[in-house]
Amino acid sequence: MENTASPLDLFTLLEIALEERNEAADAFDLFKQDAVMAHAPAPGDEPLVTSEDAAEAAAEEVDEFSAEVRELLTNASDTDLTDAYRQSGGEVGHPVAEALLGEIKRRGLRV
Repeated sequence: MENTASPLDLFTLLEIALEERNEAADAFDLFKQDAVMAHAPAPGDEPLVTSEDAAEAAAEEVDEFSAEVRELLTNASDTDLTDAYRQSGGEVGHPVAEALLGEIKRRGLRV
């Protein structure tokens, strides 16, 4: 089934999803530090919240946004992908351009 979103819509949706993923990762890095410090155990006791617990929660949140990005890419039509890639300018290092190019290459498309 082809995605009926316009290239601008796909580009914008990817931009938002990637930004949310990055913000979630940053926020949970801070949470991990704060949680461990706030729940510092008494000498000899185990911590209530470990950095591993916080890292696991962060990974789940980031995975949700990554899944959203994969879904957008997978459901986009070939035309939407290539048009959105052109809209991105194809800039190396630009997260949207890189995500689009990866899917374009996976499908064997030309830009």
